[in-house]
Amino acid sequence: MKNNIWIGMAIGLIFPLLAYLLTTYTTMSDRMFATKPFLLYIVAGAINLVLIRLFYRKTTSLEKSAKGVMLVTFLGMLVFLYFHKMNI
Repeated sequence: MKNNIWIGMAIGLIFPLLAYLLTTYTTMSDRMFATKPFLLYIVAGAINLVLIRLFYRKTTSLEKSAKGVMLVTFLGMLVFLYFHKMNI
């Protein structure tokens, strides 16, 4: 895999976008996680954090790709907080 920030951003967008599509267009989150509706977003963020850790390993060192995943994760968190109007 190439060490590119744009590729990292594309990879980092996969799981949050999947969580959004699953919560918006299916009833899976209502049936499986009725008491915790935002659990899929938390899982998507956790997967992105694992990806960042894997990209920063000394053996592969995909630093630019890790920065892309980190950027998408951070911006996704801000968008999530803005649209769900959560108090910090």
